[in-house]
Amino acid sequence: MQVGVGVLFLLLTIAWTGVLWWVATRSGQAVPYERVSAVISRIRRWGAPLVVALLAIAFLVSLLFLPYAGSRAQRLGEPAVTVDVTGRMWAWELSRTTLPRGQVVEFRVTALDVNHGFGIYAPDGRIVTQVQAMPGYTNRLLFRFDQPGVYTIRCLEFCATGHHLMQAQFTVQ
Repeated sequence: MQVGVGVLFLLLTIAWTGVLWWVATRSGQAVPYERVSAVISRIRRWGAPLVVALLAIAFLVSLLFLPYAGSRAQRLGEPAVTVDVTGRMWAWELSRTTLPRGQVVEFRVTALDVNHGFGIYAPDGRIVTQVQAMPGYTNRLLFRFDQPGVYTIRCLEFCATGHHLMQAQFTVQ
């Protein structure tokens, strides 16, 4: 996905540079005001609404690729296991610490005091998923663990002086 975005950015940059170069090389020529006025009028009438419509379409299409809980539930299926998670300074409380491998797990994440970042790290130390833990609100996080081992939960948002101590672990079998 990042490579695709990078290529798109590069192509748009080249196109925009070409437009600027074209305008700059022709800017020395005198053009009657009536001709310029007609072009600007056409751009205002058709160009601006067209750009707005294309941006709206691009925005709506991009919503299909965002990892919302609903779209993740459609892709992963219904959870086989539910884990209630509560964050508080400076600990995570989990209703289960042993989870099944290859099945969808739903984490219901909330906090008692301040905002916390709920990040799950694989046994190799790489972050695999995350969600925000907020007081008064429960976030749903769906994930399928394909690799067995001990996973570590870390707080991803500075929550106070004991932030670095806010860790927990669970096992995937």
